[in-house]
Amino acid sequence: MNLYVWNNPYRVRYGCSFVVAVAETEAAARKEAAKGMAYTYGEFEREGVQGLALGAPLLVVPCPCAEWHEWSE
Repeated sequence: MNLYVWNNPYRVRYGCSFVVAVAETEAAARKEAAKGMAYTYGEFEREGVQGLALGAPLLVVPCPCAEWHEWSE
């Protein structure tokens, strides 16, 4: 299993987004990313994201693992 991370898969006004998925392959991770829950400021808003544009993953890390992210204005 690997952790896949994509940076800025969809546009956010005055910010950025990222998506993470855990799967055996990149193709399986893309499917998980497309159906995953989306949240903003810690609140679940919707299932899946419209307009998701996944290029190459930013990171592919073998599990078990941990990643920390921070961004601010």
